[in-house]
Amino acid sequence: MAAHAVRCGGCSWAIPAEFWNRQVRCPACGLTVQASVFPAIARIGSGAVPESIGDESEASCFYHPHSRAAVPCEQCGRFLCHLCDLEVDGRHLCPSCFQAGLTSQKLETVEARRTMYDTVALALATFPAMLLWPVLLTAPAAVFVVIRRWNAPGSLVPRTRIRFYLASLFALAEMGGAGFLIWTLLRIPRP
Repeated sequence: MAAHAVRCGGCSWAIPAEFWNRQVRCPACGLTVQASVFPAIARIGSGAVPESIGDESEASCFYHPHSRAAVPCEQCGRFLCHLCDLEVDGRHLCPSCFQAGLTSQKLETVEARRTMYDTVALALATFPAMLLWPVLLTAPAAVFVVIRRWNAPGSLVPRTRIRFYLASLFALAEMGGAGFLIWTLLRIPRP
């Protein structure tokens, strides 16, 4: 793992791998650092540098004419260097075919976007409260979204479930308030 040295921002001390992804004090300068490292750092062959062309008889990359071709794109047949090769489900694709697969949604395993149901539930619980009448529909809808989507994949960026908790709290308070208001209106004696 020596090739993948993560260093302190203050003194450039090499942070050992056992201290990655948690907050530690640098023994050299005392600065509190957190080295956030993705598991791909340990992958062998990741970020391969393209090789230069040795002679004119070798194939070159479509996108980098001075780099040696490593594989052809399985979609369009363009020659690709190690830098341009995108391996998806065991298939080698060029950047253009990868982008075309994303836009046409032909790449099933690549997730391009994700609905954040916790934000939807929180919006359903808070925004309509300003007008009062939509609360009768959106508060139960917010509770439904919270219950239904509790285990759905969240954001691609790690987040807590605080939005789900807040949406539940606001929606239940709104439903209780609306129920109390209706009960109070029904208790008013009519002349």
